[in-house]
Amino acid sequence: MTKQVMKPRRKAKLPQAPPMEPRHKRTLIVVADGARARFFEPRHEARALVPAARADMVAPGSRMQNQEIVADRPGRGFGSADASTHRHAFEPQHDPHKLEKHNFMAELARTLDGLCGRYDRLVVVAPPRSLGELDTLLTPQVKKIVSHQIPKDLTGVSQPDLWDALEKLLPTPVLA
Repeated sequence: MTKQVMKPRRKAKLPQAPPMEPRHKRTLIVVADGARARFFEPRHEARALVPAARADMVAPGSRMQNQEIVADRPGRGFGSADASTHRHAFEPQHDPHKLEKHNFMAELARTLDGLCGRYDRLVVVAPPRSLGELDTLLTPQVKKIVSHQIPKDLTGVSQPDLWDALEKLLPTPVLA
């Protein structure tokens, strides 16, 4: 008589469900430029943007003229070998407008870092130059929640018109 060897039974493989995401993600939409930032939350059922709990940010220094930002006149020096009559003004090391805009973007990045834990998704709408500068200033935690970056200047657009503009630019689930 031969001995029969039983094959081991295979374990049944149960189908794995895909990881579930929360039904409604909290979305923050930031519309900014170098001098102003507006914060909104989308309300899909009302087809509108509602101002977020954070108040708008404004940097009035970015809209001022150079002589209003910098109180001192630039220094003067002699421009040629014959130092008799030719004097020229020195150029400032930094453009005051660009410096004000950079400081505002740094403040906006710090604000977004503070708001990072309250929202699941972040949409940033800004002109290309401001968007690039803001992107370099964002922390890794904030960069993780950024879902869309839109290179457009929409800071002067009213709330209803802003909803229509974003509806054309963003996929529907983002505004849900």
